[in-house]
Amino acid sequence: MDDEVPAGAGAPEPALGAGAPEPVGARPVATADRTVPEVMTQPVVAVLADTTTWDALTAMVGTGLRHLVVVDPADHCLGVLSDRAVAAAWAHDPVAFGESTVVELVDPQPAVLPVDATVRQAAAVMRARQVDAVVVVDDSAHPLGIVTSSDLVALLAAG
Repeated sequence: MDDEVPAGAGAPEPALGAGAPEPVGARPVATADRTVPEVMTQPVVAVLADTTTWDALTAMVGTGLRHLVVVDPADHCLGVLSDRAVAAAWAHDPVAFGESTVVELVDPQPAVLPVDATVRQAAAVMRARQVDAVVVVDDSAHPLGIVTSSDLVALLAAG
């Protein structure tokens, strides 16, 4: 018979997470309890504090990103530069736009999280600070990644 399927060559087994049984003793981690490294974008795209807003805009357009991490010369996180802040700077004074620096546009108290933070903590910081991105930093304040509202929506959509 040509219709016979060789032993073991039937329908493929479902992949883990796609209806396959959980390993014995395993407990699924709630989405909100996942750690930020599981969802953050890395590596970060960073600009130095003295970068002009024009050059930052060029970097955003070139990378397709809405957020850049602003760092000092020692690579310490100083904050997040959002496309909204850049647009507001342009609208406020288009003549000075190319001469102003990105450090002038970031919050002096950056929204940062340690690498062991959870997705729930990232969302709480975003809500409390009214921002749509937080930087994940190591113990020395070096940026490791960034979690944006888009990352959280993607996580929820993935189920």
